[in-house]
Amino acid sequence: MQALIYDPDRLRLATLTRNVQDLGLQCTTLIKVDDIKKTIRKQKCDLLIVDRTAIKILDKLKRLDSTLPIVVVADRKSKTDYEKIIFADIEGFILRPYRNDFFKKVIKKAVQKRQEILSNVITVTSLKQKIQELQTLNEVVQAINSSLRPQEIMRVIMEKTADLIKAEGWSVLLLDDNRRDLVFVAAAGEAGKKIMGMRLKVGQGVAGWVARYGQSLIVPDVTKDPRFYSGIDKKSKFITKSVLCVPMKSRNKIIGVVEVVNKIDGEPFSKDDLEIFENLVAHITIALENANMYRKMEEASQIDTLTNLYNSHYCNQFLDNFLLNRKNVRGTISLIFLDIDFFKLVDDNFGHLVGSETLRLLGDRIKNVVRSGDVVARYGGDEYIVILPNTDKKTAAVIAERIRREINQEPFYAFKNKKFNISVTLGVATYPGDAKNRDELIGKADKAMYEGKLSGRDKVVLAS
Repeated sequence: MQALIYDPDRLRLATLTRNVQDLGLQCTTLIKVDDIKKTIRKQKCDLLIVDRTAIKILDKLKRLDSTLPIVVVADRKSKTDYEKIIFADIEGFILRPYRNDFFKKVIKKAVQKRQEILSNVITVTSLKQKIQELQTLNEVVQAINSSLRPQEIMRVIMEKTADLIKAEGWSVLLLDDNRRDLVFVAAAGEAGKKIMGMRLKVGQGVAGWVARYGQSLIVPDVTKDPRFYSGIDKKSKFITKSVLCVPMKSRNKIIGVVEVVNKIDGEPFSKDDLEIFENLVAHITIALENANMYRKMEEASQIDTLTNLYNSHYCNQFLDNFLLNRKNVRGTISLIFLDIDFFKLVDDNFGHLVGSETLRLLGDRIKNVVRSGDVVARYGGDEYIVILPNTDKKTAAVIAERIRREINQEPFYAFKNKKFNISVTLGVATYPGDAKNRDELIGKADKAMYEGKLSGRDKVVLAS
């Protein structure tokens, strides 16, 4: 505890100081009344012991720190403004000459009050911190519930976390299982944009160390830690001073690491920061797992399980999105609707297993000749659709003919090395020339294909 003692008389000041030090308190002494306020503003003070000549500024001292206990010391024969002392709500009043036991009693009482005040301040601060943690946790949960997009979840959660821990920046690195390294998938601010997609080897830098050993790490000063890798700072033009890094674990497997850098107040990260961060990182991990699970389920709902092509649901969704976006950007889209000629004969002659395998292999042949941006879907049964974004009808007809020849070129195999050939009939329609909406586009291509069936099959027919 730190006591500030004022008395204009140096001899009395020395006696007061000795008596206070006997109680185990550290002392700062002043002989000028004007220095009291300056000193309180500059340094820590737990107890103020002043001569009666400071009574005139007691109200000002209280305004500086209303929680600071004040003890006034006066001579018995001096003229003292007791009314002002009472209104100033001081903690003790001592008249000289005083007995040591009485002096100690008054000072101990003042010290005890100060300790209670400090304890209450710590409790209130702790409660405020807990309330802020709960508010942040609530916002994190809301972020998780409101979005299933991993990037959005990471951004919201990390911004809340950095604000709570009072860190300058943050980044998220996920483990690439194929390359066995870490890749920056999210980071804060302009500096963060420069490092997106950058990679660290497992074991490289603070993040790499955490990924390798699966342990949280506080680095108070990166210049004194050999594990720090400066290459990221050089790329981003950011100056890292301290780091708090935590691993992301899913079923005891490291899937990435999350880090915050540089406390705003310049202090190193604390164990309390680590506890808060580890708790929030656990929520980030759960959120990413849920988002990835949802993504896989969504992808599964769009895939035909037999051919591994897209299904009719995805086909319709893709067309709707394309046509919706076309309201702002002019675009053309063509569609090929194809059907296997006499496919029932394959099932009748060779069985459903061969028929199913034929459907799968036919899908592979279609994918072999279409472009990377084209969408191939099994629309149902032995019907397929190929969506050609930003493609006119003439080009679409060329691609349709290429598909027809690819399917005719090689035979298909049944059991005991039996071979058989199949052909397809294809209809081509284009938006907006042939149709005004998705259903019309599919309908026009289907109608063109049906006309091809009626006129001999194994051909490409354009919608008119």
